[in-house]
Amino acid sequence: MIDLELLGRALKLRAGFAVPPATNLRRLVDGEGDGLPGVVVDRYGPVVRIELWAAQWPGNLDEAASVVDAAAVVAVLRTAAGKSELRVVRGQVPESHVVVEDGVRLLVRLRDAAAAGSGVFVDQRLGRRLVRDAARGRVVLNLFAHAGAFGAAAAVGGASRVDHVDMAKKCAPWAATNLALNGLDPRQHRFIVDDALLVLAKRAKKGRGAGVVVCDPPTQAVRRDGSRFVLQASLADLARESCQALDDGGLLLLSCNDRSVGVERVLDEAQRGARLAGRSLEHIGALPLPDDVTSQEPGRARPMRGCVLRLR
Repeated sequence: MIDLELLGRALKLRAGFAVPPATNLRRLVDGEGDGLPGVVVDRYGPVVRIELWAAQWPGNLDEAASVVDAAAVVAVLRTAAGKSELRVVRGQVPESHVVVEDGVRLLVRLRDAAAAGSGVFVDQRLGRRLVRDAARGRVVLNLFAHAGAFGAAAAVGGASRVDHVDMAKKCAPWAATNLALNGLDPRQHRFIVDDALLVLAKRAKKGRGAGVVVCDPPTQAVRRDGSRFVLQASLADLARESCQALDDGGLLLLSCNDRSVGVERVLDEAQRGARLAGRSLEHIGALPLPDDVTSQEPGRARPMRGCVLRLR
């Protein structure tokens, strides 16, 4: 069951936050950050999405949707077995629609149970802003690009070229659509359907050439050759190869969604990777989170871990 009192408290808290300009994509409930582990609620423009990690649907899902008070509500249940179920709880939920974040138009698909995050991960808003600000005149390598939200932000920010890399075939046209939605010509950019780890290794071997690298990998994945990728064992190698591919002054955004890994470890592994690459750092810090993504209450778990580093 969903605690309706805590749900209402979280919604009231977010109602007091300033809404970023030209943005209709917001987090309303942030799991552990609001005392509701396994419950995340996001607003995607006119549609609210409830994501649940549980063995079965809660018995008061309809009541929870009433507390959220939205014309259209969709829910996704993610079980420990890795399976997903989707249920339209209220109203008309389109197959896809466009949301806006910092003025960047992005296509989301809220009725696709297999589309984790639906195309835009809300907790990465400030990361996308950092990439957008750093992208002007630079080549941006967007690894594990999914629907290309980072790439769209970079292209809007004036990147000379964005290379979107994802092994899932459906991601390339999705990323291209996001560029077109923002008045950009997708033909000026690249959409690479391949193992992002192989592409990164080739770029690292080739040497400098990227001004920005975005590396937002899954916690675990099966690679093209059938081997298994485990993020927490690969952080330093990802940072090393990214730094090898970066120009002087280049920016790396390394994200980690494995909750068993603390932020300090991500920072340590990224620094170790930079040293192994023979590169010195101008700055390194934790990937910032927008205020709606976590209540920042003492003792609450940080929902998403990652770091941003800039080379000298």
